[in-house]
Amino acid sequence: MTDTFYVHIIESPSPKELLEGITEGRALCSFLDIARIPYSYYLAVDPEQFRIAMTTRIEEDSLRFNLPPILHFSMHGSEGGIQLTNQRESKQEIPWAELAVYIRPIHQIFGDIGVCMSCCKGANGLRMAQVIKTKDVPFAWIIGSFTEIDLRDAALAFAVFYRRFHCGNTDLDSLLEAMQSASNVTDFNLWFGNLTQQQYSQESLGNFLKAPKYKIAKYTL
Repeated sequence: MTDTFYVHIIESPSPKELLEGITEGRALCSFLDIARIPYSYYLAVDPEQFRIAMTTRIEEDSLRFNLPPILHFSMHGSEGGIQLTNQRESKQEIPWAELAVYIRPIHQIFGDIGVCMSCCKGANGLRMAQVIKTKDVPFAWIIGSFTEIDLRDAALAFAVFYRRFHCGNTDLDSLLEAMQSASNVTDFNLWFGNLTQQQYSQESLGNFLKAPKYKIAKYTL
């Protein structure tokens, strides 16, 4: 079996999860070892460590494996973005737009980057592809759920996905059905970056054309 990707896991659990050793990303590593799927794992608890994991480490690992990465984010997610360990108390987060800034150059280098959001409401990450210009789309595809999900269910779902994808199964319907069945999360889905961008661009143009035309007021002194 020829490897076509490696899984670049970045994990940032809650402080309580970290204390109790409950780490979905680390658990996934054990399965990837058994399945002989190449991977790297980074525990990024603050924005600086996250930056390193998304820049220097990807550069080093892609050269070491001589493969493009699939980016796997194991952390808290929301409609607004992702949240790192040290952001929990302050309720800060990394907005989707900022995450796109990290991912975009990786996608531009490799040309076919996949993103797996192993977090609650991770499907909101498709917003990163809701851009006007095609060149600004940061990924080829993204997988996630719009709902709150248990990290144990997420681990099962993505273990099934990586196993089947690594074995050459690229049938989207069967991949999603397997993830949904394993996790009982029925809204796991995949979105293509280029199609999301095209739809958003067309909708934006349509809304612009429907907008009322305002007359410029003329003022006299």
